[in-house]
Parts: sequence; structure tokens; C-alpha cells
Amino acid sequence: MKPSLKEQLESIRAEFGVPALGALVGDSRRIRAFACVGVQRAGSQERVRADDPFHIGSCTKAMTATVAARLVEQGKLRWETTLAEALPQLKQAIPSDYHTVTLRQLLYHRAGLPEDRSPDPALFLRLRSLTGDLRRQRLEATRWVLEKKPASPPDTQFAYSNFGYVVAGAMLEQTAQRSWEELIQEYLFKPLRMRTAGFGSPKQAAGHSGKPPRPQVFDNPPVLGPAGTVHCSLRDWSAFAQLHLRGARGEKTALLRPESFAALHADPYPQGYAMGWVVRPMANGRTLQHAGSNTFWFALMQLEPARDRFYLCATNWGHADAVQAVLTLIQSLSTQAS
Repeated sequence: MKPSLKEQLESIRAEFGVPALGALVGDSRRIRAFACVGVQRAGSQERVRADDPFHIGSCTKAMTATVAARLVEQGKLRWETTLAEALPQLKQAIPSDYHTVTLRQLLYHRAGLPEDRSPDPALFLRLRSLTGDLRRQRLEATRWVLEKKPASPPDTQFAYSNFGYVVAGAMLEQTAQRSWEELIQEYLFKPLRMRTAGFGSPKQAAGHSGKPPRPQVFDNPPVLGPAGTVHCSLRDWSAFAQLHLRGARGEKTALLRPESFAALHADPYPQGYAMGWVVRPMANGRTLQHAGSNTFWFALMQLEPARDRFYLCATNWGHADAVQAVLTLIQSLSTQAS
């Protein structure tokens, strides 16, 4: 008999030494399986609860792109809105090469910004020094990010850029005259009833780093929100995954039009990346996937539209062993569904 999801989680948690591990399997209509195992903090006896939130890191990017799509549908901006149009106050402070960079190019990681999976430590220190209103922080961060000439001519190559999503977030904020945090709550968290969703490291559980896992309380600076600071429970996250699964399958949803999902999921270059989604081929279609980590947590989301399945998995440990645990689990779950 096939082991239950909880039994699979316990086995993988024991194998890799992960403090807590959660997974959820769903389709376009319902949650098919869900379990969380382990402890909230390494060395503690406090068990992780079903509604405890996990930090999802760069999986936030798909949410930021979704908010952008809602603003596009409302006519408040266009995919082709340029930096100069959305942020005229920065026009004199940044190289002219960036003036015609579009929202679409930023969300596709094709704005000419350098790859920054390992960000410039000096810039990170400057970001941590920012205080006060987050809209002003993001505008200042955008000026810093764009003060140097592009690493490559815009729209000529893919370079994964967290700061590109910060710049996109600043464009959304200036267009709507509201912070990214306010926008994502209004356009996503509230309509999807994501009650546990918030920003930064969750208070209910600790992220971990190193080996053996050591509890940490650090997170990315809040200014990086559009690139990766959301936390939420797996149940709440499933509402977002299900929305996009339905959209990818051409089904009607209350939140976005079919053409918006088509834009968000398209890979026209092709480069293996859509707007906040890694695009991978599979035997009978493709997967839409993204991983996220602030180095203390790790999460992964995978949609398989042709098979009407999605998978969410998260752990409160950012070590390479925890990453392998999540990848092992996702692969096992996807194979079982074949």
C-alpha cells in the first residue's frame, strides 16, 4: 500500500534532518492531500501546526506579477509602460539606457540588470539602512539599483534579478499611489482569503541555517518585498497555486482574464522563464515552477496544467540538504501522480 503523505514527509524529514516539512497536493478544484511534520524550532518540542506560515521567498515574484496583471486589466498601466513613464522623478538620475525599459522586461528579467542571486554586499548594507515609508524606500532603492549603466543592453538577454522585481514593485506603487504591501493584500490576499499571509519571517516558527540547523530571526530587508518576502500557510498558498493552475488550463476565474494568464505564463523568447514562473517541458505539456529562499527557509511551487495537479512544499531550513529534501519530495509526488 502506498504510504500516506504524512508518512512520506516523516521519512524524508528523518533522512535529511529537516526541522519542519510541509507539503500540499491539489488540483483545479480541491486539495487532495496535505500534511506538516516536525518542529517549529530545532531542539524544541513544539510541533509545527497545520496553519503555521512558511516563508516562500522568491515564490513571491509570481504574486507581484499577478498584481501587475490586475493593474493592467484596470487600465492603470500597461505591460509596455516604461520606467521613464512610471518613474519620471528618476529620469535625470539614471542612465538613459533604462528610460525605455518596460514593466514586461523587468518581470521577464530582461531589463539589462546584472544577475543578483548573490547580491552586492555593499548594496545590501545600504538597503538595510533605509527606514520609514516603504514607497519612499523602494524609490530610493530603485535609484541605487539603476545608477550604474546596464550590465547588458536591455531586452537582449536573461539575467535573474531580484532587484528587477523591486523596480517593478516601485512602478506599481507609483502608478497606484499605494505601497506594494497594500496592493498585494487588496488584489490577492483578501480575495483569495489568505488570512495567514504576511511579510518577513513568520513569528510562529523560526527559519534555520547551517548544519546542524540553527534558528535564525533574520530576513531580507522589507524593501525587497516584491522580490521575495511573503509568508503564508500552505493552505493559503494553495489558493494562489489553484488560481494559476486554473488559469493555465484555460478555465475561468474571478480574479483575472484568460489573456492575463496567457501573458503571465508565456515564454516568448524562449528562455525557460515567464513572469515569476520557471517554465520546464514535461512529457505531455509543461510545468510552471518556482523556488524561494531567504537562506533560512526554502519553498517550492510546481504546477502541472496538463495533469491538473499542483504541488507545494516548504521547510524552515535553508541549507542545501533541506533544498534536496524538498526536491526529492516534489519529484516523488509528481511521479506518483503519473
